[in-house]
Amino acid sequence: MKNDFPWLILILGALHEEMNMLKAFVELNWDIDMKDFAHCQGYRTENQLRFFKKCSDHHKSWDSVCNIYRHAMASELMWPYIISDKNPSVEAIINFRTGVRFNRPLLRLAARRTFAPIWSARRHPIYRSIEIYDEEQMLRLKPEVCNLIQERIVTSRSKLLNQHQGHDAILEEFNRVLKSLIPPIPSQRHWEIAARNCTKFLKLRTNLFNLIGYSGNDTQEPRTRPNFTTESCRFRAQIRKIQFVNPKADNRVFQNISGEWKLSEEMKRFSEIAHEKRIGFIKAKLNKKISDVWHPIPITCEDADLQKNENNRRQIRGCHRLNPKYCDFVILEMEAKNI
Repeated sequence: MKNDFPWLILILGALHEEMNMLKAFVELNWDIDMKDFAHCQGYRTENQLRFFKKCSDHHKSWDSVCNIYRHAMASELMWPYIISDKNPSVEAIINFRTGVRFNRPLLRLAARRTFAPIWSARRHPIYRSIEIYDEEQMLRLKPEVCNLIQERIVTSRSKLLNQHQGHDAILEEFNRVLKSLIPPIPSQRHWEIAARNCTKFLKLRTNLFNLIGYSGNDTQEPRTRPNFTTESCRFRAQIRKIQFVNPKADNRVFQNISGEWKLSEEMKRFSEIAHEKRIGFIKAKLNKKISDVWHPIPITCEDADLQKNENNRRQIRGCHRLNPKYCDFVILEMEAKNI
């Protein structure tokens, strides 16, 4: 599209960027402690856990992760541990939403930059490319155009200062309204009628509600936050029981919260490696030498071993042309050792 329309400026939708940030954070921490947190929240079956992991309901996922999980972890972490930990956290997602809601471009951009290494650290090829492309695009624009985009990229339909939204979120709201005006299995004709007469239908519904004395939800009022103290305390009790975040615990093992998996050594340097991967991807993109092979940072020791074996097999296949007999012997030896 950019090749056909070079004058077109592609802008990220704030809502979908936030949704993918939350999904990436849950995926990153799933084997560490997020799966146990989901159990604590009442997600038991495989389908329920899959629903939680995919963040299928963004509003529920936000409340669970960015409110309950964040509150529990922040309450349990010791201050010396907090100031020494530099891994990307849920705080970047919180700051991103705050920057969107209050239309604070600098905070939103800072949160995006803080979270950016996770796109390169794990399997997120689309947003890894989008993030770099957006940075490059903004650098090529004139400063006044760039500033205008950053200031107008979100809009508050209610005119309240704390209710700004990305334009993709506004389109989603209009789409939801249109869906309420059409049959469950709509045809193209139904969509056309609803889209062309949406304003008239909404006015008709408003007049009907006023006539019968029904008052819907008033979007002009400030939004309230549900109380999550009880659920947070329940997860805090589980964290404290096993001393998961206590750096002074005896016989401390680098493992997930349930003790089922030992975490890889790469996770101890996650932030550093993630930044290196992001810089490497930027350099490869500028030099137009992007490789098809991308190795995410392994979470568990098992993931690290699988990745190492895959690299060894790839190297063996690469040298197979030079010495087929020797490579076949090495492969058989590896299989015999269950590597």
